[in-house]
Amino acid sequence: MKNHLILACILTATIIPPAHAVTKCVALNTLNTTCTSTESASSYSYSTDWANTCTSNGITTSIKGVAACSSDISGVGGTSSTLSISSNQDENVYCWCKMTSPAVSNWAFRASYTKGVPCPEGCATSCATGLREGSSTVTNFRRALFGNLSD
Repeated sequence: MKNHLILACILTATIIPPAHAVTKCVALNTLNTTCTSTESASSYSYSTDWANTCTSNGITTSIKGVAACSSDISGVGGTSSTLSISSNQDENVYCWCKMTSPAVSNWAFRASYTKGVPCPEGCATSCATGLREGSSTVTNFRRALFGNLSD
């Protein structure tokens, strides 16, 4: 009986494969995507959260993300896995955006706020509207957000 139990355990371990990875399909194309925000741009003032609804290849996906003002600078489309925040608030003038749903992106550089609107006021708005506009800058921003996603 003991041998049958050991044999059953061995067979079970070899027949049932372990679950090491899960693939999540998210339809987001950097070039063929149109996005609309469900909120007005002013509703994101002084917020860290932003959202959009994007349609790519006929599939509509709700996108949510966070915004942060950092002392790290890049060009639009630049990415980073971490951000630096200066203790001198006047140095945190660079807006970065991160998608948090349906998948998690790296931080994507969006804009510089050196004059006029302060970064905390306009950053989340810039993240939300950045996906809606149609230009090469937006394509770089989308590529930064939609590339190398994790869950």
